[in-house]
Amino acid sequence: MTKTVSISEAQTQLHGLLARARDNGDEIIIEENGRPLAKITPIEKPAVQKQRVLGLGRGEGYFMSDDFDDELPDEFWGFDKEL
Repeated sequence: MTKTVSISEAQTQLHGLLARARDNGDEIIIEENGRPLAKITPIEKPAVQKQRVLGLGRGEGYFMSDDFDDELPDEFWGFDKEL
């Protein structure tokens, strides 16, 4: 359900408007001089995340080079480094 209130009403009844959005799922539109200014909507509760199953990707499609931890060549850095 949508309820429209003036900005002066919203200032005095903010706590009640927030409770209405939280408890009833109502959408509150705040207007100033007859023009919509802001909207208060309830935040949807996040869906319950399923438990992850360990070991589903074990050993398939993974590759690690034998030199993965070797020092990078100077060409990678774009300059000649001197130590």
